Amino acid sequence: MIKTGLFDQTHLSALKKAVDVYARRHQVTARNIANVQTPGYRAEKVEFEELLDRNRMSIPGEVTQPGHIPIGAKDPMDVQEKVVETETGFDNGVNNVDIDDQMTTLATTDLSYRMATRLLSMRYNMLSSAIKGRTI
Repeated sequence: MIKTGLFDQTHLSALKKAVDVYARRHQVTARNIANVQTPGYRAEKVEFEELLDRNRMSIPGEVTQPGHIPIGAKDPMDVQEKVVETETGFDNGVNNVDIDDQMTTLATTDLSYRMATRLLSMRYNMLSSAIKGRTI
């Protein structure tokens, strides 16, 4: 199977994962914004980049025998995002939701989602053109 150039699936998997994480982050941020006046509500955030960085820092290992325990870095696509409570130190008198921070996160997530979907669309269009035999 061809694994280089146009048919490399690594980029497609990474872009799909990015779209999924950005969509999840958008949901969590929207929930925080919706609960800005809910007494006792605790703001949440999606951790992904931190987990991905931690995964990259581990020493890669390889299982050479069926009985060996897998060690080292996992495939980045296997890293799952986590929704965790945010410790902001912010208090609006009702809960810890900082509306300015949430709106910034929402805008940043929206831009990141749009970029990832545009790149994914361009990649699929390139594959489609190659299959159909068109040149650019």
